[in-house]
Amino acid sequence: MQERQTKQKTAIYETLKSLDHPTATEVYTNLQESCPSISRATVFRVLGGFAQSGRALELRLAGTDVRYDYNVAPHFHVHCRGCGRVADVFLPELLGVGEEVKSACGFTVEGATVEFFGRCESCRGEDA
Repeated sequence: MQERQTKQKTAIYETLKSLDHPTATEVYTNLQESCPSISRATVFRVLGGFAQSGRALELRLAGTDVRYDYNVAPHFHVHCRGCGRVADVFLPELLGVGEEVKSACGFTVEGATVEFFGRCESCRGEDA
């Protein structure tokens, strides 16, 4: 059975796409002008549903609120410890590591979380 695509879900998804790895609260805040009647609970529930259905990624980065990414293509994330910015990292050479894990220990890899962290260019400049 296909899930209903409501105006609220469409607005939440479009807002998610317009922001850079936002939290649910950031999505909610950005929706207030265009959808003032939408509730915080609806935003949290819909984003969770997007993650469960594969329409979005749920990012549980150390020391931060859960963030969401509309880009579900295989990629990694780097998290700045200075400002909290999250950026996409495309490293095709790492995408085949699941097969190496299977060869090494017999597990079929169904998913993985790799978190890179450090300081972005702006924050490195502030430290210098």
